[in-house]
Amino acid sequence: MGYIADDSLMVGAAVLALDSNRLTETGGRWLKLISGTVMLVLGAGLLLRPGWLL
Repeated sequence: MGYIADDSLMVGAAVLALDSNRLTETGGRWLKLISGTVMLVLGAGLLLRPGWLL
């Protein structure tokens, strides 16, 4: 379930960021920040509560 939520969040963020014809530098930075944060949260979840990701 955690992997599906992660993928859905990343696809949603990419669609919103790419809604215009071109991704701006600010939009790219936000996208990197959001994706990095999601990866950190998932990593912490794997370390602290691995049963939640089953």
